[in-house]
Amino acid sequence: MDETREQQKLYSFMQGLVYFFLILEIIMYCDLPPLGFFDDILARIRAIPIYNNIFFSKLLILFLEILVSIGSRPQKQLDFNPYTQVALPLATGIIFFFSSALVIVFRPKDATAWYNWISILYIIMSFIGTILLNVGLDNISKQIRSNMLRDRWNNDNESFEQTSFINENPYSVNIPMRYYYKKKWHDGMINIVNSFRGTLLIGTPGSGKSFSVVNSYIRQHSAKGFALMVYDFKFPDLANIAFYNFLMNKKKGIIPESFEFNVINFNDIEYSRRVNPLRPEYLQTLADAIETATAVVESLKKGGNDSGGGSDQFFSQSAINFLASCLFYFSKYTRKDDDGNMIHGIWSDLPHVLAFMNRSYQEIFDVLFKERELESLLSPFRSAYNNSAFDQLEGQIGTLKISISRLATKESYWIFSGNDISLYISNPASPSYLIIANSPATQDINSALNALVLNRLVRLVNTKHNLPCSIIIDEMPTIYFHKIDNLIATARSNKVSVLMGIQEKAQLVQQYGKTGADVIFSVVGNVISGSARSKDTLDWLQNFFGKVKQVKEGVSIADSKTTISINENMDYVIPGSKIANLRTGELVAQVAMDFSEGDDFPRYMYNCRTKMDMKKIKAEEKQYVKIPKVYTFGSIAEREAFLAANYNKIIQDIDLLIQEEAPEAYAKSKENPNGK
Repeated sequence: MDETREQQKLYSFMQGLVYFFLILEIIMYCDLPPLGFFDDILARIRAIPIYNNIFFSKLLILFLEILVSIGSRPQKQLDFNPYTQVALPLATGIIFFFSSALVIVFRPKDATAWYNWISILYIIMSFIGTILLNVGLDNISKQIRSNMLRDRWNNDNESFEQTSFINENPYSVNIPMRYYYKKKWHDGMINIVNSFRGTLLIGTPGSGKSFSVVNSYIRQHSAKGFALMVYDFKFPDLANIAFYNFLMNKKKGIIPESFEFNVINFNDIEYSRRVNPLRPEYLQTLADAIETATAVVESLKKGGNDSGGGSDQFFSQSAINFLASCLFYFSKYTRKDDDGNMIHGIWSDLPHVLAFMNRSYQEIFDVLFKERELESLLSPFRSAYNNSAFDQLEGQIGTLKISISRLATKESYWIFSGNDISLYISNPASPSYLIIANSPATQDINSALNALVLNRLVRLVNTKHNLPCSIIIDEMPTIYFHKIDNLIATARSNKVSVLMGIQEKAQLVQQYGKTGADVIFSVVGNVISGSARSKDTLDWLQNFFGKVKQVKEGVSIADSKTTISINENMDYVIPGSKIANLRTGELVAQVAMDFSEGDDFPRYMYNCRTKMDMKKIKAEEKQYVKIPKVYTFGSIAEREAFLAANYNKIIQDIDLLIQEEAPEAYAKSKENPNGK
């Protein structure tokens, strides 16, 4: 307090000095009547050069006022307004202060009667100007010299330099963007240089993830000669983009004429090719059959659950063994076709397996037990079958029969009973684009059917010596991707790019189970996110992006002093709250870096706003070509009759098989149609 008291005394003295020199100036430049003894003193003062010109005197007073303001220590103000408290008083004060000097300079030489009014005007203007200057200069010290409340959302602290250059290679995806850094917006590029490390795309509906990222993957990988598999949950949204780029790049010669464009669609079967993911060459061993059966059962269960064992695990394994036995039997079943040719695995397809599983247990097991290689796999069922304990069999495999019976539709029987195309889309000899279509209206049934196609395709393309392949799955929780972690782990060496789009982590947990979702989140190399809402998703993302050193500033205001403290601590570089409030087209991301020969390893982390070429995209959309139909069935009635005939033929094929392989059971079933 002593120091403050001394400062106050000095401040008062300096202020008094200012007004002393102002009064002295008034005495010097106003013609006052004779003052006797003081006239001699004033004459000596007039000899000082400062008073040779009134502007010199004004500058002296202004200099003293500046010194006073430097020593001023007023209480700081949070609601400080520099315009009203500094700029306005200073500007007005300067005008009055120096205009008063002009009044003296330009006063009439012969002024008599009204000369005193000029002196009064000069005195008033001088005092007003001096007071306003004093107020304005003093108020400068009331400003808090800190960044408090200037960066209310902490944008400057959380901003960081991002890649402003394009890093392109034959497999990369590069998305133009803008980012904020050092109080300015910069043009940049999201460089996904290693798409084979797997990409997880997160974002709520309307966040712009499909428009910015999924569409970019389709366009750029098509332009680089990739084979494509696109899962189109809202057919034909993504299919139109893929088909347009397929035609354009084939026309440009980027992709060879051998490339084909195919669609699998269980709703609009006119557009769909027929495909058989259970061809005999795909099920050469019992292990192949078990793997396929596991994928089907897990897709029916939507990824299963996280129980480690118990009765649920037992019955799941029973269902897998039973389905694998059926698949393997049909892959080995041989008979003559209509032309008299002996065909190995003639009915190795899903419709015949479904029709077979719909028969009585006696018919099914009488047929399956004839295959010696299935004895071990079927041993859990043999004792129940020998004792005619059909209720026990129902408990073991009844759930599977109920679930899988939903797949037995006329449309699925038609598409899966033929084989127009190969699922080996990255085969250098016959590459292709494949669109797997779905619809929100029929997703529960179609998802299991589509999963069978997808999982077979993955096993074929995830091999050596293929063309680079891009698997693009938007709305991934609506389809079951069997052993996705294995694919991502090996995809890099086999040149398979995987893009998985989801809305929230909770959505993935619901469909794949917690363990499955955690595995997917832990193995991907590239993570891109738009706006998210789930706490689990936001917590995972902010921890994934990590922390950086940030400068934090604190201000303490007291009557006697103002204290500003600055400290450095680690905090989230992209907090969850910022991710939750991202607008459409804004993305945060961290992508896997590739090997670099230089010492400087750029950190590929992004918090940006995508900058798509809207004119080019709009022009492209106007040129979209409608995907052609593959089959024409005539009228709706003709179509239904055609599909029903195909459905009935498959039922008749199974009738014929059981008559030949299990005649006693067939005869019993005819006598007791409702029996098990």
